[in-house]
Amino acid sequence: MSIRLSLDKLQDKQQCLSAAEWIMTVEAATNRPDAQARERRNGTRPQVDITERLIELAHGYQLILDRNPQQPSALVGMSLVAIASHQAIAAVKMAAAAAQAAPQTGTAWVALGLSLKTVRRFEEAREAYMQAIRLDGMDPLARRAMGDLMIVAGHPEEAIREFDLALKRQPGLVSAHMGMGSALAYLGRNEESLERYKKALDLQPRLPEGEFAMAFVLARLGRTKEAEKHYRRAINEKPDFAQAWLNLGSLLRDEGNELYAEAAFERAVTLQPNMASGWVHLASLERDRKHVEKAQKLLFRALAINPNRIETLMAWCHFRADEKDFAGAWQWLRWAYAQNPNHQEAVNMHGILLHLEGRFEEAVEVFTRAEELGSTAAASNRGNSLLDLGRMEEALKAQETAAKLDPLSAGAEYNLALTQLRLGHWAKGWPGYEARWRFREVHRLPRLFKQPRWKGEALNGQLVLLHTEQGLGDTIQFCRYAMLVVARGGRPVLHVQAAAERLLQSLAAVRAGLAEIAVMGTELSQFDYECPLLSMPAVFGTTTETTPWTGAYLGADPALAQEKRLQLFSLSSGPRVGLAWAGNPNYKADRHRSTRVETLLPLLRAVDATWISLQKGEPAKQLAELPREVSVWDGSSHDKDLAEAAAIIAGLDLVVTTDTCIAHLAGAMGKPVWVMLPYLPDWRWMEKIESSPWYPTMRLFRQKKKGDWAEVVERLIGELRNWNRAQFKLSEFFPLCAVPATHSSPLSI
Repeated sequence: MSIRLSLDKLQDKQQCLSAAEWIMTVEAATNRPDAQARERRNGTRPQVDITERLIELAHGYQLILDRNPQQPSALVGMSLVAIASHQAIAAVKMAAAAAQAAPQTGTAWVALGLSLKTVRRFEEAREAYMQAIRLDGMDPLARRAMGDLMIVAGHPEEAIREFDLALKRQPGLVSAHMGMGSALAYLGRNEESLERYKKALDLQPRLPEGEFAMAFVLARLGRTKEAEKHYRRAINEKPDFAQAWLNLGSLLRDEGNELYAEAAFERAVTLQPNMASGWVHLASLERDRKHVEKAQKLLFRALAINPNRIETLMAWCHFRADEKDFAGAWQWLRWAYAQNPNHQEAVNMHGILLHLEGRFEEAVEVFTRAEELGSTAAASNRGNSLLDLGRMEEALKAQETAAKLDPLSAGAEYNLALTQLRLGHWAKGWPGYEARWRFREVHRLPRLFKQPRWKGEALNGQLVLLHTEQGLGDTIQFCRYAMLVVARGGRPVLHVQAAAERLLQSLAAVRAGLAEIAVMGTELSQFDYECPLLSMPAVFGTTTETTPWTGAYLGADPALAQEKRLQLFSLSSGPRVGLAWAGNPNYKADRHRSTRVETLLPLLRAVDATWISLQKGEPAKQLAELPREVSVWDGSSHDKDLAEAAAIIAGLDLVVTTDTCIAHLAGAMGKPVWVMLPYLPDWRWMEKIESSPWYPTMRLFRQKKKGDWAEVVERLIGELRNWNRAQFKLSEFFPLCAVPATHSSPLSI
């Protein structure tokens, strides 16, 4: 029998190395050490390219088999080379021939088991290993191979037992230590796993697979800097280690280093073009950048490699869902289910699609099933669906479960924190809210500073950069903490949007010369510490009882306010009420919090008041659609910045708005402000309360049913009529033209 191999198929370096390890182990076990095996055992780096080495071995084995087609060790060696060159059928035939020629030779049965495992004939592979074990119950090769098979079969406890038996016979068997580490990692025993990988590296320093395994577990433990170091070591020892390049890229992407991540992903697919996961990672990166066509092309490339790979099908499903093509997303999910209806992430994605379509009851049931199948993300997702159903305490328990199942998941920690903040558990919620910096859905490209994060320690005149990170409303809400930084001995530098610069000149700390303002997009001067504005509550341990408020902390420029006031007085008499109905359309949940001006028509018709629009952007154009008999003055559509909006608000008696920056501005100015909230509002407005600890002059009007603005407007009509009558009585003593000083000059914090 003479079976020849196609040596030009030796392309996959990682597979080659695996086979070479086995060849060297087998040769060592059969007392045939060659120079390279000695180099490995001595911890020195092989100088010969592994592909060249395998070709050399194949030629040698072929010469032996040409003379004696039944030579067992040559058949074993050639079988392993066949595995490396993706010639699985030939590998099985050669190993079977070796076992037939030398049925009392354990290595022949081990080689047969390896080749059968390659073609996924796991039961037959197990029987081959058992035959080797019957010949020698402590055969380290057979026990190590059986351990590998048990990991593949999902039985890590049995794998540990097999590796332990292998190591009792051969304590220095590096591959058994590596296998033990993998089994322990499978069970989540990460610290023990690290110890095993360290032992393997002690026995064989600079082993690329050992460095890779160390990095993988360190990343799982959240020790990302150490993980990066080990991935780089693996690549340094083996520059063509495609999987290490891929994992390094994923780590860099999570840290916000997208350009370096992209380079690592591209290196991975260059080395291994048939690595579908590499193309999926690149596609995901382009999807985040909103490069839709490029992402789609990359996903097609991944699909062409293996159209049945569930991970690729799920990537397509996510992609279509992001593009709001739910019909397309469902189709990709059906294809994934056709491959495996019990795939945990496919079931989890099923729940996500139901949630996105507002089918929350169904989503809860599907997420529960995904949890039962082992999805760690499903519990957090179930919590989000429960929130939308108004089942707050159940949602909190689900989020707590998610955080326990995967304590290093930024998404689980972030979702739990939002739920805790929503329910008023601020002492627990604020620290967890810091997970947003590790959660790519919130901060895809987090800002990195060389200066240390300020954590509340006493200062001695040092400059603390308080930088905005989200919307204008957040800047307004949390700039109040500047004076508290001053009280700790620091000098705040408020790094804010250009639209907020003039407004924040009215902040007490700035007016007193104790704080500075820097505009985003301009070069920053030197500073000593940095801290995001939304991290201030965590730094100061803010609770619902200790929210900083000693009076209005923002106001209007007096000259600008007087100019706007004169314009308002030219309008008809009566209480002056400001209106805003839509926020930033780029906000993820804007479709829930914003509405259209037509929604307010019943209010405009039913209440006698002078209506002034504070609406900005595209929604302001809706004023032209109002009936002629309804009069609303456009006060803000041409505003240059928030300072102009503040000048108008200073002359108003009341502001009625949805959840927009106008709500925060009116509240910060100490103006009466009524906020219309969706059924599930932003976490900062909490639950069930009608007031806000952030703004004492604010009232909250919540939807009682999802999407039902009509009922909210009806309540507003009744409250505004009562308020209007009260205003009329007060005007007998205080003429409407009298504007309190706090409207134009803010009180000190």
